[in-house]
Amino acid sequence: MSKQKESNNYSSILKGTALFGGVQVFNILINLIRGKLVALLLGPEGMGISSLLTSSMNTIQQFTGLGLNMSSIQEISRAYEQNDHNKIAYVVYILRKLLYITATLGSLLSIILCSYLSEWTFGNSDYKWYFVILSIVIFFTTISNGELSILQGIHAVKKLAFTSIIGSLTGLIIGVPLYYYLGYNGIVPAMIALSLTTFTFYRYHTYKMIKVSNIIFQWKTASPLARKMISLGVLLMISSLIGTLVNYIVNAFISRTGSLEDVGLFQAANSITNQYIGLVFTAMAMDFYPRLSAISSDNIKVRELVNQQIEVVILIVFPLAILLIITAPLLIRILLTKDFISLIPVIRWMGLGIVFKAFAFPMGYIAFAKGDKKTFFLLEGIAGNLLMLVTNILFYMWGGVYGLGISFVVLYLSFIFIYSIITKQLYNFSLNVATKKIFIRNFILLISIFIISFFKLNIILYSVMILIFLIVSVLCLHDLNKKSGIFDKIKNKLTNK
Repeated sequence: MSKQKESNNYSSILKGTALFGGVQVFNILINLIRGKLVALLLGPEGMGISSLLTSSMNTIQQFTGLGLNMSSIQEISRAYEQNDHNKIAYVVYILRKLLYITATLGSLLSIILCSYLSEWTFGNSDYKWYFVILSIVIFFTTISNGELSILQGIHAVKKLAFTSIIGSLTGLIIGVPLYYYLGYNGIVPAMIALSLTTFTFYRYHTYKMIKVSNIIFQWKTASPLARKMISLGVLLMISSLIGTLVNYIVNAFISRTGSLEDVGLFQAANSITNQYIGLVFTAMAMDFYPRLSAISSDNIKVRELVNQQIEVVILIVFPLAILLIITAPLLIRILLTKDFISLIPVIRWMGLGIVFKAFAFPMGYIAFAKGDKKTFFLLEGIAGNLLMLVTNILFYMWGGVYGLGISFVVLYLSFIFIYSIITKQLYNFSLNVATKKIFIRNFILLISIFIISFFKLNIILYSVMILIFLIVSVLCLHDLNKKSGIFDKIKNKLTNK
């Protein structure tokens, strides 16, 4: 690969991460503002109703959507890479046909089971009409996810980012007045407004970019592609449902053998960690997965892209992980209360673990991008979830909530070894020497900060940690610029302007 092409690849990865990372930060800020206003207008009970309705809707939509939004990205990305516009239009046409069917089924399910859903969710049938009206949200959310997949598949990253921002603003600008005037009765109308707005923006962009009016459609000829997308999507859906079940079992185990307080502490630690580093993993799902799917049949290109993605991600995550370890006490005081101070060492262990998570995740996408259903399901659906269940239970039994922090590290360190072995055997994937060097150098500095953080901290130790953080940040920025030339490109743009 030429130096220029390699630099462009790194630059594209970095741009995608920066764009979606920035959008994620914006969305988090908007959601914090919205959450505060909703808390003031609806109170704890109203927030509880909103949360339960949202989780119920997501569960139904996830189940009836059959994972088509993710499985279709693979087909669209490959056609886009080959510049085959007819194939793109054909896949989009079939996807929409399938999603209209699944969206209708999901809506009907919500209507038919409205009384049962109200009983299961709230313990009474008072909210059955909420679930009837919620069928509209399920329908448009299912279709919107399909339109989102189309934009992902054709790498329309700016339009994806723009629509995501519009969605967050809609939830704030339309939702809050509805809560103010209608109270609890404004919750479902706000959800409808958000789903309709999101669908409109996604569909507007896909309509402009892809024309499907000339497609001659017959189920007989379309069925092989439809079955392929459905089979891969269903495996993804089952894997996701197993993950949900494992999370439920872990929380139930902690509640029964420990306490509800421990469950709350564990969820709070996960929430802080996921929100803090979520911007990187969101970018990976939105930008990296479609790019990987497009070249998935070429193992050499896969190896190059995955190594490049790992390098960019860890160069971004290392400074963030160190900052999380240093500022854990401050973050807990700002985002939670003094009752959660015991989480400081747990957050620090998770800060160490997110580096392993960032290292492992790009490798985890390989099997799914290749359409290797069996390997993906065994790795993600069975082995990954089983490992999560076992490590969390064992480490909680050993060390309580503190043990769950260590479990987070062990889990993703195990993923690295598992993914490395499996992808080497099946796809001839291996880590570059450069990738290993970058990781080892920064990990030595990270582990130094981690060890120091468990001493009784004073101004000298804090100064040492901040100094190491600055060193890591400078080294990572230097490496990012060296690989992508991003600073030079920014400088040239500013100069031209």
